[in-house]
Amino acid sequence: MSREGRRERLRGLAERLGVGAVLLRTPANFAWYTGGADNRVDHSMPLGGASVLVTGDAEYVVADNIEAGRMREEETPGFEVVEHPWYEDCISTIRDLADGATLGSDSPLEGVRNVSGEVVPLRCVLDADAIELYKRAGAETSVAMEEAAASVNSGTGEEEVAAALTFACRRRRLMTPVVLVAADERIASYRHPIPRGATIERRGMLVVCAESGGLYVSLTCFVELEEPDREIRRRQEACGEILRRMREEATRPGRALADAFADCKTFYAEAGFPEEWRLHHQGGMAGYAAREIVASDETAQEIQAGQAFAWNPSITGAKAEETFILTGNGPEVIT
Repeated sequence: MSREGRRERLRGLAERLGVGAVLLRTPANFAWYTGGADNRVDHSMPLGGASVLVTGDAEYVVADNIEAGRMREEETPGFEVVEHPWYEDCISTIRDLADGATLGSDSPLEGVRNVSGEVVPLRCVLDADAIELYKRAGAETSVAMEEAAASVNSGTGEEEVAAALTFACRRRRLMTPVVLVAADERIASYRHPIPRGATIERRGMLVVCAESGGLYVSLTCFVELEEPDREIRRRQEACGEILRRMREEATRPGRALADAFADCKTFYAEAGFPEEWRLHHQGGMAGYAAREIVASDETAQEIQAGQAFAWNPSITGAKAEETFILTGNGPEVIT
């Protein structure tokens, strides 16, 4: 889908909702609409420093005078950028550009209809440009993970590994909102092992959610410095088999995410670990969030070609995780 296609899709939504203009302020929707631009400076904030406004006959990037130049030159050079003084609220500028049209916004604004729930489905089916960007992000994340894993030796600390993984991603222009590292016994103790200074002696687990162009890649890797014992091998092989079946059997167009989740529980049972799915979520639809939707018994979201998925089956002491795009010809793993 081209930029024109995204614009028409958003305008169609506005027409259905009875609003004359739509404001996109969240980083995910900004990246989707602009084809990968980043409106963030402070990643701790839920909203970026620039917004997209789409009216019935125009589109604008609205930014304060601090960010406007960078938007024009680096992030959104193909858009008309309208700036306002940093010390003035952007809303008056946005209302002027909307020229009296009823506004909808993807984030809360007083007196403005919140359309965030309606915008998210527009971005869940990726267009061709986004898929190519996603493939590159997946390939770069894989190389970064390999580089970081190669730095692990007996005696390497968790924080040292986390730094290596973060650096390997960052120098490939990947942001890393999630970096987890566990050494030895901590792998079995925590599903989300924030690095805490333990030293890897026998085995380590590395986990990353990396982002590029607004698209999130999830990947887990194990480094085995000694031959793992039989039980660990059994658990890791079971995770790999569950992941394969989730990709090849459960994730099919026309099904609901809830159907895939039901299959997932069956796969755990058939692998000999019927209760382990209860100890952590199993992943779900990915894209402009690490998980756009986490699968559960209640997720009625339809699975469609063009969507991305990241399943992450885990059995205490073991885990498997990858990111793939469901194409018209089946799943294509990008990590």
